[in-house]
Amino acid sequence: MTNLDVRQLWTGLLQGDESLFYRLYDTLYTGVLAYGLKFSPDRELVKDAINQTFLYLWQKRASLPDAQSPQAYILTAFKRRLISMLESRQGIPSSSGWPETWNEPAETSHEQVLVHQDDTYRLQETVSAAIASLPPRKQQLIRLKYLEGLSYREIAVRTRLSERTIYNKLHEAVKTLRTQLADTDTPYPSVLTAQLALR
Repeated sequence: MTNLDVRQLWTGLLQGDESLFYRLYDTLYTGVLAYGLKFSPDRELVKDAINQTFLYLWQKRASLPDAQSPQAYILTAFKRRLISMLESRQGIPSSSGWPETWNEPAETSHEQVLVHQDDTYRLQETVSAAIASLPPRKQQLIRLKYLEGLSYREIAVRTRLSERTIYNKLHEAVKTLRTQLADTDTPYPSVLTAQLALR
């Protein structure tokens, strides 16, 4: 999706169009998730920060600016929220003051957004290629466990393998991926976690 398309969705948000707001959320979710996992490997915390950011944007839509680069605006707002949550978890007084003292985030430059998008695509391609090199059975288990979020018991029902066998094969698969990614510039485990967590 082009920046123009994202701007159209952003305009829909500003106008209170709920369907366009959800399209904006779905369009940017994967990239924001990968971006957040660079700051914290805690997938659930990052997802919570994403949801809280978009919820707050919806609530404050009437006072949001007509941002030239909505992606940059959202990334900056999300980063502030995630840092605030990390500080709160560590018992550090929040330095962001968000959302109580909400101000328009300073927009990240268009060039930075493009670099972020390019990094995200390259990371996804690298990890996807590593997963594709696994035997079919291990690819299936990776998909069921990390993409579909099934429990070991649910995977056992689906595949007719024992839970112990599933655990061992997943352990071997992740170990193989770690070795392969160690030979690239891909940081492990956050990038692997990002790829496996993508919806």
